Amino acid sequence: MGRLPAVVALGSLFNPLNSSMISVGLADIEAEFHVGIAAVTWLAAGFYLVGIAVPPVTGSLADRFGPRLVFCAGLVTMGVTGVLAALAPSYPVLVAVRLLQALGSCATMPAGMAVIQAVMPGEDGRPPPRAIATISMVLTASAAAGPVLGGFLVALWGWRAIFLVNVPLAAVALAAALRWMPKVRVDGAREAILPRLSGGLLATCVQFALGNVVFYLAFFAVPLWARSVAELPAHVAGLLVLPLAGLGIVATPLAVSLARRAGLRVLLVSGSALLLAGSCLMVPARTVWLVLVAAALLGVSAAFTQFALNSLVFVHADRRDTGAAVGVFQASRYVGAGTAAALLGVLFERAGLGGGAWLMAGASAAALTGAVLLPVRRRAASGEDRSRP
Repeated sequence: MGRLPAVVALGSLFNPLNSSMISVGLADIEAEFHVGIAAVTWLAAGFYLVGIAVPPVTGSLADRFGPRLVFCAGLVTMGVTGVLAALAPSYPVLVAVRLLQALGSCATMPAGMAVIQAVMPGEDGRPPPRAIATISMVLTASAAAGPVLGGFLVALWGWRAIFLVNVPLAAVALAAALRWMPKVRVDGAREAILPRLSGGLLATCVQFALGNVVFYLAFFAVPLWARSVAELPAHVAGLLVLPLAGLGIVATPLAVSLARRAGLRVLLVSGSALLLAGSCLMVPARTVWLVLVAAALLGVSAAFTQFALNSLVFVHADRRDTGAAVGVFQASRYVGAGTAAALLGVLFERAGLGGGAWLMAGASAAALTGAVLLPVRRRAASGEDRSRP
């Protein structure tokens, strides 16, 4: 059973990885197809739009028809679109394949978490913390590692490599899923397409969206600053967000320990405070070293908040709707990412890195307020507290 969280984590990394990896390749894609900066940003914006609309639907499909089937279908889609995108002869074809790629990447996490909730239920309504920690760590690290990996792939083999790398990853993930992911019997599926969302679940999703406004602003603004202002090469620009990935991994065990000892509230408030500190430090950042320190604070924050919010999804969601609830939670990632992408161009053009940093600070302040107010417990029908960490 210890392999199951690793399988789900491996399948779930495609969505955050591909959402951020594209950032380093946009300039090269525009140069090859001569479509203009405004048009080429659809490779990111289109992915985000699909990421908002599709995960609740794929999660609901997992609840209805079986999560293992939906999980494997998503992986097959990732492998096929990796090949098609690398062979794309024109920009419209590339955009179409990119949207299909987004669809496949949105299927794995809701379906995988539905399997974990069914196979590894905890006493408090949540899967074991180690399972959530494993998946949180991979999601945080893969999103932050996207520009790093993308920078090296573009530097070595060109922009097509950032699509082609999905093929071997999908093959490995599919083999692992077929070998170690159990079939889960669909029980009590509801007729509604989407679940009834509790206030606690909605608040959790809003909190996640605010955090992702900050993280995606950092993912895109820092490499953009490094390339256009600091005039650093692509692979070095990607490395500037490496602390987000590295500390997202290192700090996750600390997040689990803190949640166990002090509770999810303390973990969430601590992570949001670090988010605000990193954002404020980014405002005056004009040197590489100051940017790295700010990214390090954001990396620790990502570990804390990702684990806390992933845990709260299971506190506030009905078990019969786990896939759909996780899909709504995943969609909130791209509400934040889309907001960041929509505002970044205007802010960066007017005020450089500082423009995006001020927005990061504002969103972080709102996230800190939400961390204080967000419900972290759900009461059973008898009134007994079921979600004490």
